[in-house]
Amino acid sequence: MANHSRYKNVVLQHRDQSLIRILTEDFRILTTEQIAKLFSMGSNARLSFRLKQLCDAGYLSARALARFGSASKYGYFVGPRAKELFQNPTDQRIVASIHNEVPQFADSTLAHRILVDSVHIRFLTAARDYPEYKLLTWVDQYSPSWEELNNYGVPGQADGYGEYLMLMHFDSLFTCFVEVDRGTERGRTIQEKIERYIHYADSGDYEQKFAARQFRVLFVTTNTRRVQGLATLIGAQRSNLFWLTTWEQMQSAKLFDAYWIRPGQDGLHSLISHL
Repeated sequence: MANHSRYKNVVLQHRDQSLIRILTEDFRILTTEQIAKLFSMGSNARLSFRLKQLCDAGYLSARALARFGSASKYGYFVGPRAKELFQNPTDQRIVASIHNEVPQFADSTLAHRILVDSVHIRFLTAARDYPEYKLLTWVDQYSPSWEELNNYGVPGQADGYGEYLMLMHFDSLFTCFVEVDRGTERGRTIQEKIERYIHYADSGDYEQKFAARQFRVLFVTTNTRRVQGLATLIGAQRSNLFWLTTWEQMQSAKLFDAYWIRPGQDGLHSLISHL
């Protein structure tokens, strides 16, 4: 039996357990700001204190996010005692594996991972603003389901895939692939990615195998210059397929406000606009 005498005692609350589970099932590492968006834990000071308690008790671990500015900013992931919340031995092994894996993440990849997860969180929490909204499916960047999606003809692995409904709206099912672009990929790589999506859309395989209308590809970038470059690469003939915005615009608005650019189309568009 493991010796936990070196950890401080803490009584786990329901939200603590939910945080540990979501770090196992849907995410790998979350910042304080991301956790605050997912869970109601009071003020920032109160949340930071609670996260420290969970780390001291061994249920969470933390690592500095060196490339995010201040050295005092941390990302939180499952701690060595997190497996106690899971009775299935397979789940316990998964938790232990994640605990050992996250410290090995390269600093250069953390910025991308955290931005992808921030976009995911926007879709997860949108029902607070839209009671008629329902997120049916989200395949995150960590999911083994990408192998199954590839078998269905999906070209490669996106940063996310989502299906959502706006209830009480006619023909209200919307589907999308999410591509978070931080400007680190060269033009040819992006061009090939765009061409793969175009070929997939033109093939009709998606509509046939998913029994849904045409998907959208949501590019979320870090600056407007990158948005303009992507719009040029895509061209006007694909305004129904590719939707472009910056993370700054996305996080400062409600999810379904009109802030998306569609190449070749005037104005800004909402994700609940029909094609």
